[in-house]
Amino acid sequence: MIIPAALVGMIIACALFAIGLACLIARRNLLKMVMGLEFLGNGVSLLFIVGGFLAGDVGLSQAIVFTLIAIEAVIAGLALALVILARKYWQTFDCAAIFLLTRGGGT
Repeated sequence: MIIPAALVGMIIACALFAIGLACLIARRNLLKMVMGLEFLGNGVSLLFIVGGFLAGDVGLSQAIVFTLIAIEAVIAGLALALVILARKYWQTFDCAAIFLLTRGGGT
């Protein structure tokens, strides 16, 4: 039987993951896509913590999550740097506009 607190944690983790996935799929703004990527990572991290709690090995799951947090920080920094470069080069955050600009006006 799943503990109610763990069930709440799993529901929140799934909600974070779903919000992040929706931001990645439905948005055209590059900044919102980076935010969605961070939401995905936070949902997975929370799921690791809840899984470690249910398995009785919280220490191992915390170590994995600390490693994930470090990797996510590097990815977020790199993604934001690329977004800033894209904004300077194409003067927009819109993915569709950037695609059209790189293809020569949609032809």
